[in-house]
Amino acid sequence: MWNIELLKKLREMTFAPIKDCKEALAEAGDDLEKAQEVLKKKGIAKAGTRAERETKEGIVKVVENNGKIAGLKLLCETDFVAKNENFQGLFDSVLSQIAKSDKEVSSFEDLDPTIAKAIDDEVKEFMGKTGENMNISGVLVTTQKAFVYNHPGNRVSSLIFFEGGNDEIAKELALQVTAMNPTYVSFDQVDEKEIAKLKEEFSAELKAAGKPEAMIAQIVEGKIKKALADNVLLEQECIRDGSKKVKEILPADMKVTKFIRMAIWS
Repeated sequence: MWNIELLKKLREMTFAPIKDCKEALAEAGDDLEKAQEVLKKKGIAKAGTRAERETKEGIVKVVENNGKIAGLKLLCETDFVAKNENFQGLFDSVLSQIAKSDKEVSSFEDLDPTIAKAIDDEVKEFMGKTGENMNISGVLVTTQKAFVYNHPGNRVSSLIFFEGGNDEIAKELALQVTAMNPTYVSFDQVDEKEIAKLKEEFSAELKAAGKPEAMIAQIVEGKIKKALADNVLLEQECIRDGSKKVKEILPADMKVTKFIRMAIWS
């Protein structure tokens, strides 16, 4: 006969499936600590078999401390695990280790090998407890000046890197990036290959439509700008005032150099 209270407690502590909890308690002679160790060892051994399972839930957050900005996107499989305080504790632990980096970091591979290994071990151990696949798919450390915005629910965060201006406008820009998900800051950042492809497509359409050769270049330029406008931050309509483009709310002394958007679904 199973000890229901022990089984319930082990399940709450480890998130492991009930079947695995029963087997672990049996192997450990109903010793809760030993049962956790059993699950831990088995979990780490199985961690590799979960690697192909999709991770569509998780937490995204960026923090600032003493002039350093650190961000993390940690994914799991289910909303149940993502909202659990133990997973949130894992997130905070991993983020604090990332923040120890003394250099600019834009991916997990940029981290110091010692820090990366400690994080990898901790995440794999937790995977063993939950039975879920987990994935660190976004890491950031920088000392550059930026405005940080974490959207409620910790599913998307945006950073605006800028010169001049003020935090009030920077916040508006961060909200814009969060809501509209642009690709570029301005037209001059658009990839030349993308522009060349659009130019070729529009030119062919206009020639086929019989437009005069002398007019095609000018028309194509306008079509390219219109096609790319939704992907260019400064050309987007403001989410708070649709009568203005984003570039129109910037003070004369403000320049947006770049932005970063970290989101669960991207």
